[in-house]
Amino acid sequence: MSFIDIDVAEGQTMQALWVPAETAEPKKAPAIVLVQEIFGINDALQLKAKQWASQGYNVLCPDLFWRFEPGVTLDPTIPEEFEKGVDFMQKMQTADTLADLEATRAKLAELIGHDRIAAVGYCMGGRLVVEMAGEVNIKCAVSFYGVSLESVLPALPADAAVSFLHIAELDSYVPEDVRQIIIKEVERRDGWGYELYENCDHAFARPNGAHFVADAAAKAEQLSIAFMQKHLAS
Repeated sequence: MSFIDIDVAEGQTMQALWVPAETAEPKKAPAIVLVQEIFGINDALQLKAKQWASQGYNVLCPDLFWRFEPGVTLDPTIPEEFEKGVDFMQKMQTADTLADLEATRAKLAELIGHDRIAAVGYCMGGRLVVEMAGEVNIKCAVSFYGVSLESVLPALPADAAVSFLHIAELDSYVPEDVRQIIIKEVERRDGWGYELYENCDHAFARPNGAHFVADAAAKAEQLSIAFMQKHLAS
């Protein structure tokens, strides 16, 4: 695990966490652009990166808050740091962020020598990977409890990359009426899928988080792997 530089806008660089696949020949393994929550590349996200690498995926996770505070890591249990993450998220410009994510995908393809690349994201990242599905040259996307998807999904082109959504039943950011909009959008798209996790709240897959549910997180991981294996086979 190490941090590498990615060339981005206007001759600047953005750091990204690079975790090669734990396989005999990592460059032959599929890959993931891992997209953060609002807390930067903190301990929980680094652990998720290692977990995906242990499952045989090359992982590259960009520091999407680099324009505001490069290298920032935030603790969701500290109110001031939580609010700082929200503030950074609200300051982000979609076009700039998607350009950063495409630069990450391109760097990942360069590192491994092929384009069998998915995007996996959590919370804010769960929204961004679905936006990537419509704008960035990924094979598929996996969204964990993405926010604001009810406004993102209807605007996606018909040929957006196939995506799988993990939805928490008790997620206050996605109340029942909003959830139904999201589900209907998923169901009308060929090859897309979703799973609803009963009695689970937002961030149920965040390691050591307040809402972590081990069984649900494990199920979500297995469903994600099956989905990615199907779409990253060639």
